[in-house]
Amino acid sequence: MKRILLITEHLGSGGAERQICGLTIMLTKAGYPCRLITYIKDQFYEPLLRQNGADYEFLPELQNKKTRVWRMAKYVRKYNPDVVISYLPSVNKAMCLAKLFFKAKLVVSERNNNTCITTGDKIQFNLYRMADSIVPNSHSQGKFISTNFPFLSEKVCPIINFVNVNRFTPASEPVENETMRIVTVARYTEQKNMLVYLKAVRKVKDLGFNVHFDWYGDKNDNPSYYAEVEKEYQRLELADYLTLHEANQKIEEEYRKADAFCLPSLYEGYPNVVAEAMACELPVICSNVYENPYIVEDGVSGFLFDPENVDDIVSAVQKLVSTTKEERRKMGVLNRQLCLERNTEEKFIKSYIKLIESL
Repeated sequence: MKRILLITEHLGSGGAERQICGLTIMLTKAGYPCRLITYIKDQFYEPLLRQNGADYEFLPELQNKKTRVWRMAKYVRKYNPDVVISYLPSVNKAMCLAKLFFKAKLVVSERNNNTCITTGDKIQFNLYRMADSIVPNSHSQGKFISTNFPFLSEKVCPIINFVNVNRFTPASEPVENETMRIVTVARYTEQKNMLVYLKAVRKVKDLGFNVHFDWYGDKNDNPSYYAEVEKEYQRLELADYLTLHEANQKIEEEYRKADAFCLPSLYEGYPNVVAEAMACELPVICSNVYENPYIVEDGVSGFLFDPENVDDIVSAVQKLVSTTKEERRKMGVLNRQLCLERNTEEKFIKSYIKLIESL
């Protein structure tokens, strides 16, 4: 079987890290000799890799930007894989340059949707000429690449994110919260639109809705932004309506305690957390951006909103509050059915194996 090397920056609690760790574990279980390497110290998912017998190595020497490309190429030649799979833009660009010095096939993975085309994007996508395949995690990003960089179109192979549907399951008993609980799972970063969301929560509080919001994420991912969030959180006096939590290793337990899920991001690729919430039979309210409207049908499986419009976010919360428990239950049941059709591990790994064997 083909030998595979996977690489990303770190093992933090984000969605991209979750997917590449899951891919490493699935390839290992499928019998492929493979190893995952990272170079920035953040080991949130390392226990998961170790528990599942995956081969993982931390390489701090790759942190040096001046020597990173050469060291990556040297490591690839030493490990001697048939295929290298890289996640995240900075790693993808470095691996495309390193490809000049090794013979293995290179697969670069796109984890977000482009909001525009910057000079940096032009450089990145031109570097992708060196890759043998490009795997966006959404069909919308696949179309974006093929339309704006047609010389890459034959390399584009979208594979949407998986969800462990045996881990992310509905609550065994119907949730009976006196106050509606809306949970969010996301890093505290500009992309996730936290500052606008705080204003929407304040407006919900002023309107007197019987709702409590819980946000779970890594507070150390972007310390300066989190400091700004905390300052605004205090200014708006939101402690009774919104709780800011650290990332949680057993986040499925929080999904099961919730009545609904919300993701107010400004942009996304294919959001893992939305699929996880759906697998737990939660209705979803989320931004009407990129792949989201293809995942969540407005008024059927949840409600969509303009993430930059405070009133529109509040309106989506109000629509949710106005639904009956039975209506929310039907939304949740539909969401899990959709997840079982689109996001299983089996479908995900079969797509990757098909791609790997075609290279």
